[in-house]
Amino acid sequence: MHTPRIAHAEIPQRIRDEPCMLVQRPIPDVYVLWHPCCAHGQALASRLYAWLRPGNGFGPDVFYRSVPAPGAPPGGLPLALPGESRFDQPMAGSSGTSLKQANMQVVILLIDENMIADPVWRYWLALLARVPNSPVRRVFLPVALDSTAFNVPSPVSEVNFLRPNGLPLCDKKDPAYAPGLEIVVRSLLKQLTEALCRLLLMPNDITHSNKTHLGVPQGSQAKISLFLSHAKIDGGLPARRLRDYIYSQTQLAAFYDENDIPFGSAFAKVLQSSVQASQTAAMIAVKSAQYASRPWCRREIALFRKPVREDGHPGNAERWRLNPLVVVNALEPGAQTSGIPEIGNATHFGWSSERSDQEEQIVTLVLRDVLLAAFHSALGSSIDGNPNQIIINWLPDPTTLLQIPRVREFQSPVQILYPGRGLSGLELDNLDELFPHVSFLSFDRATS
Repeated sequence: MHTPRIAHAEIPQRIRDEPCMLVQRPIPDVYVLWHPCCAHGQALASRLYAWLRPGNGFGPDVFYRSVPAPGAPPGGLPLALPGESRFDQPMAGSSGTSLKQANMQVVILLIDENMIADPVWRYWLALLARVPNSPVRRVFLPVALDSTAFNVPSPVSEVNFLRPNGLPLCDKKDPAYAPGLEIVVRSLLKQLTEALCRLLLMPNDITHSNKTHLGVPQGSQAKISLFLSHAKIDGGLPARRLRDYIYSQTQLAAFYDENDIPFGSAFAKVLQSSVQASQTAAMIAVKSAQYASRPWCRREIALFRKPVREDGHPGNAERWRLNPLVVVNALEPGAQTSGIPEIGNATHFGWSSERSDQEEQIVTLVLRDVLLAAFHSALGSSIDGNPNQIIINWLPDPTTLLQIPRVREFQSPVQILYPGRGLSGLELDNLDELFPHVSFLSFDRATS
């Protein structure tokens, strides 16, 4: 077989000199691979990028690998992944600035008949399965775009494939292509987001070859749980539909008090322990007209929106974590209700009883927020910081900041480090007025 020519690049000295070790807080770089002849590869990759990198610098870095690397012949291999070995030579492709912090490579393979039939790409996939020449774990998430995908080389073939609904797609010139693509994309994002949440929240749920950092997702009895907060008097229907969807269409768990509080148990203690349990990754609050007036609903949301201090990290900075909240607005037209300060800058989703697909959209949106929260928490833990800094994994807002003692007590100047590239000038002006002793610095600026 002809050996393809590729461009060489050096692995940064820091990566080559570090000892191999398993990192408990995954900070992934995501690589999306598809064959240049794959008819739908570019469209799917673009949607994956937009989903995993929303807003102003949020989420893990996402890189494409499809066309031949610079200097490679037609039909040659794309740019190498950092730590990849080709012909017993260490190779590295450009990975932006995140290589300073990333300790995991998530390789999303969009596999179709072109990738399987191409001997150069099959050879490359076998190379990728080798041990990375760095302390970075490499995890495969293969996507079956047709039935030939399962002929991919081992050990990738041993992984449970993502299988989007709606395949095969028709020709791009067909009027049915655009709506058909949306079905595939939504199904793919649902499966992918759930898989990535498991990788970030349960990093030990990965099998490893002896003395390698090559990982594949492994099944586990543990499940990521979503807390469904609702007022029974008028919010039961949306909550029940979400509960039923979670148990019938996902690998998640849900806390729904009618099912999960045993008869005769201490109601308050069960609620508090469930809201604050480690496996409770997010809350979905069904905001109906009566929600704000129900004491237990307000108690649930107040407990959940209280930041948790994380100890045991290197450096002297304080670190705080806040799990995401998605508010399902289930108000009837013309209905009135009181405001809820704890909602802060949470994501809102409008509920309509006539729509049959909204449960999937809501749960996938919640999981994307869980993924981003876990990523930013891990990224924050990689920043050393100093005693005058507080590192958080959410965008700062007054309600949540007031629950951090050093911010609330106004005792000494403090700096807040938060995810993304930076808040708008208007948001910073408002925070500066409310917290004159606090300065704010984005992760991007703090690590540049």
